[in-house]
Amino acid sequence: MTEFNGSSRSSVRAAFVAFGWLNLILGIIGTMVPVMPSMVFLLLALWSFSKGSERFHTWLYQHKFFGPSLRLWSEHRVIPMRAKIASVAGILFSVAVLVVLTPQGSTLLYVYSAINAVAIIFIVSRRSTAPENSAPENTVPGEITPQGAQAV
Repeated sequence: MTEFNGSSRSSVRAAFVAFGWLNLILGIIGTMVPVMPSMVFLLLALWSFSKGSERFHTWLYQHKFFGPSLRLWSEHRVIPMRAKIASVAGILFSVAVLVVLTPQGSTLLYVYSAINAVAIIFIVSRRSTAPENSAPENTVPGEITPQGAQAV
């Protein structure tokens, strides 16, 4: 798990917690709205909570629904194939909508398309599965796993 490294000033911690909750709400909305990203906001929420509240950080990191994806990214920089497909499809859909709604030759269309092309390249270039040699989530260092391998 990523380590809590919060601020010692209560006003700064409160601002981080508020920013974390804002991003968490936007991330939840993003899971329901196809053209809005969710993972970006969830990662921002996790980062904000890591600066403001160990309790909220741990809660989000261990969350039943959001936790596995956050842990995969945080620990291995992995984007699962299903998430890649959904992300790229959402990006392409939003570009298609913009193409339909903007005048031909609009600078906005070119800039937006270029930014999204970079985002797609980044998403597709990440690994889709965690490395084979990584220890399972709930193992203790030195413990022998059911497969006979020793946890690191």
